[in-house]
Amino acid sequence: MTSRERVRNIIEHRPADQVAVHFNPPHASDITSVGVKLVKPAGVPDAYFEWGTHPELMNQLDHFNGEVHLDYFGNIIGRLNGITKGECVKGALTDWEDLETYELPQIDTSVFSAEAAEKYKACDQYVVVGSPFSVFSILRDARLMTNALMDTVLEPENVEEFLQKILARNLELVEAIKDFGADALMFWDDWGTQDRTFISPNTFRELFKPIYKQIADRLHSYNMHLIVHSCGYNYAFMQDFIEAGIDVLQFDQLGAYGYEKMADEFGGRVTFWSPLDIQKTLPTGNRELIESEALRMISAFKGKGSLIINDYASYPDIGVEEEWATWARDVFMAHLADK
Repeated sequence: MTSRERVRNIIEHRPADQVAVHFNPPHASDITSVGVKLVKPAGVPDAYFEWGTHPELMNQLDHFNGEVHLDYFGNIIGRLNGITKGECVKGALTDWEDLETYELPQIDTSVFSAEAAEKYKACDQYVVVGSPFSVFSILRDARLMTNALMDTVLEPENVEEFLQKILARNLELVEAIKDFGADALMFWDDWGTQDRTFISPNTFRELFKPIYKQIADRLHSYNMHLIVHSCGYNYAFMQDFIEAGIDVLQFDQLGAYGYEKMADEFGGRVTFWSPLDIQKTLPTGNRELIESEALRMISAFKGKGSLIINDYASYPDIGVEEEWATWARDVFMAHLADK
């Protein structure tokens, strides 16, 4: 069984020869990814898209003394001390009156060349294309988090109109990758705090669930899957995620829900793609705890066929040493066939 067959079988809840993994290089991985490029906005100096103390951008901010750059969505991204990827400090859509003329960036379709398509169609690994048009994240940046959350209650019509723009770009992307050899499209939408979702399930159902569903339906019509990464405690949305057609949930804190709870309630209905808990387990550096929790995680899903195990993308960013990650990885590798 190839890696691609293994992952597709797990996601579609069919028998597989073992649990699938997505570990950081040089370790084993059944999955490979493809990034989507966007067309650079016209008329904007190239320097603005690089980190710096650009006066024209800094003058738009209040009391910010770090580095900034512009992204292709028109947002100003800021960081302090040059050590992070930054956060949006001024959204592109500060006033809803500008919504009618606001345009999301275009997709650079040169990435999906015939030569690249040949490569990915022949690939043994499961191919994931990352969408730059995540459903909630784009709204969150364009309006800033506090405004975006209030907008879901006070400006639902404007939110709906903005989401239609996001939907349109994602459907364009699906059409671009349908013959590319891709297996899935992936979003990065954080939906919760440590103990609850940012918005109510009813608001999610009214505004966001229909967008996910339309994208999922289009993907499914081409035999592709929808994957959503989401941090936070999103248990209140689980049934809606499934009903919207999301095939895979990439959770970095699956342990916060309880491995057994999620396997028992949702195994066979949705696939979880997760590392060992990145907040309460891996950062402890406690070998006994890490190894016992790794065994607990893989044992919880035994016979349920709904688990893909992965590494966190950048362990140094969360204070985890490579040796600690290796302890978990070794347990997982020893029990892959015990599916």
